[in-house]
Amino acid sequence: MNIQISTSRRAFLRNGSKFMAVPFLPSLLSAQEGRQFDKSATAKSTKRLLWLSMGHGHMEKHFYPKSYGELANISLPPGLAPLKKNLMHMTMVSNLSNNQNMQPHDGSEALLTCANVVGFPGKVRHNSVSCDQIAAGFLGKETRYQSLQLNCRREDADNGHGGVALSYRHGGSPLPGLESPLELYYKIYGGNISREEHLQVLKDRRSILDIMGFESDAAKRILSKDDFAKLDEYSSSLRDVEKAISREASWVDVPYPKAMTKAPKDGLIGEAEIKVMFKLMVAAYLTDSTRVMTYRMPDAGLLKGMSISSSPHTLSHYGSSEVLHKLNLQRTSKWMHLYSQLIDEFRAVKDPLDPKGGTLYDNSLVYCGGGLRTAHRTENVPCLLTGGGFKSLTHGSHIKAKEENTPLANLWTTMLKDAGCKIDRFADANGLADSIWS
Repeated sequence: MNIQISTSRRAFLRNGSKFMAVPFLPSLLSAQEGRQFDKSATAKSTKRLLWLSMGHGHMEKHFYPKSYGELANISLPPGLAPLKKNLMHMTMVSNLSNNQNMQPHDGSEALLTCANVVGFPGKVRHNSVSCDQIAAGFLGKETRYQSLQLNCRREDADNGHGGVALSYRHGGSPLPGLESPLELYYKIYGGNISREEHLQVLKDRRSILDIMGFESDAAKRILSKDDFAKLDEYSSSLRDVEKAISREASWVDVPYPKAMTKAPKDGLIGEAEIKVMFKLMVAAYLTDSTRVMTYRMPDAGLLKGMSISSSPHTLSHYGSSEVLHKLNLQRTSKWMHLYSQLIDEFRAVKDPLDPKGGTLYDNSLVYCGGGLRTAHRTENVPCLLTGGGFKSLTHGSHIKAKEENTPLANLWTTMLKDAGCKIDRFADANGLADSIWS
């Protein structure tokens, strides 16, 4: 018990330190129970959104079918073999492209923003708001967390993701997120600390923000124009963190849900880590801790767990190497096996917020893919969809957008609208993706 409390307290404190990283400024070098959900009060089913990114894409001959139509009736590439039992519960969409992404080494940084991170005037590198944060603003008002961001471990370098996050605030600053199943566990079920300790943690975080804000104001008098712009962005991010702390404080007296399983082991890697993370994501939805999640998946960690020494980047440059071809197939097959298991998880549990008794699958919109097709191409990026929350979409097919390089943002706009978000268009969208399948 003592070990568990100590670990959870560290995790709880560590989570609070990940919100912000101080920007590099060259010119300074010289110088309550009612919040618990009530099924009877839910007039209609509540939608959940989930985005999964593996960064780099898959080798074409292992992943993309050569024909279109019902997946059960067309020839499938070998990498999709693990999905056979769930073909009727998923859809593959081809011809979607992240047209604004000008960083062909980065498969996640611009995936959900559809922005050119190196194309903002006067900024070396900048981002826009990600679609999951648009969803969070609409769907996260009644949950403990507006959204949850899950991330791969920082030591798992060369994952093919780019940047530090998959999710970005309205000001374009990153939301790095949680790096292990243990951290997610304590986010959902609490950190085994008292109310007083929790309040003290929040007070300490506020004090740190006050100091950082004061130092930021003082620094503005000696900054260059470029650094002043950086610091202004940073100050805006601090305000977002302040709002997050205030939100957390408002939930101090609301009990965490009772944990039905033991805390996972710390230090899990590869397939074991991903499986536990998937199970906890389901738990986060079932406890209504959040309704919006993103997961920047540990592609390098998966390879490490498979005893494959090649990095995702190396595998993307497979050329004519039969060895790399074989490793690519192993990697794609493993990811599809895990994806099929996730579909099983969503289909196996009843949704406590569905007045009609549906499953979590019935009320979810799930994307799985990445911002790169393979190597460093941003056209026809991998796109798998599952969940019954997509309006008018009957799963079980490989479909193709008629227009070449149809904006990926069309899909994000459709997902947001299908989930009930009041939005007309996201990023560079020029229509709705549902026109492909309706």
